[in-house]
Amino acid sequence: MPPTDPVQETLAPTPFEAPRQQADLKARRLTPRRLATLVIAALIGITAWHLFTAKAVLIAFTPPAESESVSGWLTLPLGERYLVRPGDLSVQAEAKGYYPIDTRLTISNDADQRFALAFEKLPGHLRLTTGGIPAEVEIDGEPVGTTVGTTPLTVSSLSAGQHLVSIRADWYRPLQTTVDILGLDQSQDLALTLEPAWGTVSLSSQPAEARLIKDGEDLGLLPKTVRLLEGPQTVLITKAGYQSQRLDLVINRGDAITVPEVILAPANGAVTLNSTPTGALVTANGVYLGVTPLQHALSPNRNYDFLISKAGFEPVTRSVQLAPTEVVTLDLTLAPRLGSVTFDIAPKQANIRINGVLQSNKNPTMRLPTTPQTIEISQDGFATITQTITPDADFPKTLRVNLLTLAAAELAQFPETLEVRGGYRMQRILPATIELGAARRDRGGRSNEIQRLITLTEPYYLGTTEVTNAQYQAFDASHNPGVLGRTLLTAQERPVVGVSWDQAVAFCNWLSDQEGLPRAYASVNGRYELITPRTLGYRLPTEAEWSRAGRYADVAAGAQGDITGRARFAWGDDLPPPNDFANLADETAMGFAPNIIPNFKDRFRGPAPAGHFKANALGLFDLTGNVAEWVHDRFSTNRTPTAATDWTGPSEGAVRVLRGSSYLSGSFSPLRWAYRDSG
Repeated sequence: MPPTDPVQETLAPTPFEAPRQQADLKARRLTPRRLATLVIAALIGITAWHLFTAKAVLIAFTPPAESESVSGWLTLPLGERYLVRPGDLSVQAEAKGYYPIDTRLTISNDADQRFALAFEKLPGHLRLTTGGIPAEVEIDGEPVGTTVGTTPLTVSSLSAGQHLVSIRADWYRPLQTTVDILGLDQSQDLALTLEPAWGTVSLSSQPAEARLIKDGEDLGLLPKTVRLLEGPQTVLITKAGYQSQRLDLVINRGDAITVPEVILAPANGAVTLNSTPTGALVTANGVYLGVTPLQHALSPNRNYDFLISKAGFEPVTRSVQLAPTEVVTLDLTLAPRLGSVTFDIAPKQANIRINGVLQSNKNPTMRLPTTPQTIEISQDGFATITQTITPDADFPKTLRVNLLTLAAAELAQFPETLEVRGGYRMQRILPATIELGAARRDRGGRSNEIQRLITLTEPYYLGTTEVTNAQYQAFDASHNPGVLGRTLLTAQERPVVGVSWDQAVAFCNWLSDQEGLPRAYASVNGRYELITPRTLGYRLPTEAEWSRAGRYADVAAGAQGDITGRARFAWGDDLPPPNDFANLADETAMGFAPNIIPNFKDRFRGPAPAGHFKANALGLFDLTGNVAEWVHDRFSTNRTPTAATDWTGPSEGAVRVLRGSSYLSGSFSPLRWAYRDSG
């Protein structure tokens, strides 16, 4: 539609009519009666809704509550139950003698719910009495106090239930009991009767008014009756000027003991004894008391005879009598007791020291204390000698000392003979300088008898006899050299024969083992070698040691012997030897010895028992005759060195030296000292 022009529009009048709505509203206006009706209807509706939708809750109290309060939204009591909405519910309740209950319950959506709440008992109170006796009280091991006089002890706030009560009081036996506390804020009485733990003791003394002491406490003057705890008890009764007495008593509970009158002895005196020198023996009336310095108690008003003595000093006697409590000190000097000693010393200019103090040697007789004296005798170039001598006042003594030179003293340390396992005897040989070999023009001389000057510096031991079959077969029981004609070569007392150098060395090592000595030989590449430096074990003698013991047996220790003017044979320079001089090839050896000695008899066809013939100057047997001996040295004809010290022979070579003649020796050359063979 096309727009119209406002100016041209014509307005027509319309008749007015009031609306009817206002009249209707007025007719429906809310009156008080109507409002009350509406409120009641609403409440009835809500109540009905609550009754049909609330949860029933039963709360049971143990014991029953005297008052209770339950609060929550829309909580309604309904008999023994409450109708409540789900959620939190506050509960308060009280009962006499119990702690109040104040708690919150959570209500679920379950239709019917039950809750059980228990009251906790209030603590109880305990009134303790012990018949007016002060006592310490412990409840369940915890101290709670001490009763005073007859006032009862009240222990408050004890939890309900059983408790251990412990009672301790001086002079009474400990007591333990149990008590059941009711609680509920109630008070209970516990009256305990303590059992006495003492007896009474009546004591008196002579003299009276002595003091009675117990554990350091003064209990008063006697006579007196006192209480003492049961069991072992010790008391001390003292009085000035008298000896204290200790009484050990056994007290039973309830005893009433009367101790016999205690008689106190007068107090001891005391003597102190000092002596110069100290360490003197002290006796009194014949009873040993000890050594000085000494302090000793003495009974008063009694005589004591003291004897003070020390070895080497004159004794001293003293008599002492003391009053009660008197103290005496005796300082005594003991005079030395002297004895005469005469010194017979060589050399006369030697120094004499007695107990370390140098003495004049002008007067050979001295007066010395009769105690052990340490005497030292010394001189330059001589070995010092220290001896102890005890002079005697009644008998003069003489001390004789011959000082040895240093060399002689060193040798004297070695015994002359040794007895070793199996009864074999060894002889000490002192060192010397000797000459081996023979001159080139010596009759019977051989090219291997090299002249060589050997100095031996150490003593050594050599068997006095040749090793017997018995001794060797202890090492090798299988050894059997057989027979020679009608002579059995295995006779036990005859020297062993048919032994190689290695076997002889093995026997030496075995001897060392038997004696617990280090071996002298070691096996090197299958050959025995002498261990260097030398050990103390058994070994074969060197050629020089053998010669020193044989040809040079008469040379003094440290001296020098040479071949010039020395006999070529053991008996002299010519044949034949004296009969029975040694076991050599006599007429009985004809048929098996290469040569025999005319006009000589030794009465043995084969080897003679070891040690049968006369010993030489050193006590050695059969270095001439019987059987030849192995020595340590390797065999060589090398003429260097011409002189040596402690020579042990060449260092190389497989052949060893044999020395000495034998029962097969009957010609000039093998009978000589210088003869040497090899094997």
